Amino acid sequence: MRPERFGRRGRATMDAAKQSGQYEVFNDGACPFCQWIRARVEPYDTAHRIAFVDYNDPAVAARAPFSIEELENEMHVRTPDGAWVAGFAAWVALLRAMPRLAWLGWVLGAPPFRWAGPGVYRWVARNRYSLPGAPPRCNSQSCAAPSAPVSGPVAGGRGAH
Repeated sequence: MRPERFGRRGRATMDAAKQSGQYEVFNDGACPFCQWIRARVEPYDTAHRIAFVDYNDPAVAARAPFSIEELENEMHVRTPDGAWVAGFAAWVALLRAMPRLAWLGWVLGAPPFRWAGPGVYRWVARNRYSLPGAPPRCNSQSCAAPSAPVSGPVAGGRGAH
């Protein structure tokens, strides 16, 4: 990412990420597929280092140096050191943060997997509703943006799915 994209807003939020020591996953809290992925990740987060935050909440979206459209296109993660990663690189970072899956993050981050990974990520993203066990595609009711800012477990990370 180009540093100029961070601007003032991005720099101010880096300090918060460093203080929390958590990986913040910016996702659509109303999306069934996002909820499905979260339910599969959280059991492996035994060190409680991953917080899922809903970018539909304007306060959460303001913490990211990306537009809503960019956040919708691929998963974005802010690491504890304040760096931003997206897509396949975000998954590698998250896997490395989970004790039981860290080995997989190191394998996927090495050649040739890191070269093929972004293409695989895009394929999975395009076909996400066809994956075995995946929830059905969103409809206008299930994926509507929340009417009020989201707080608590969805915005803060741990808790209800």
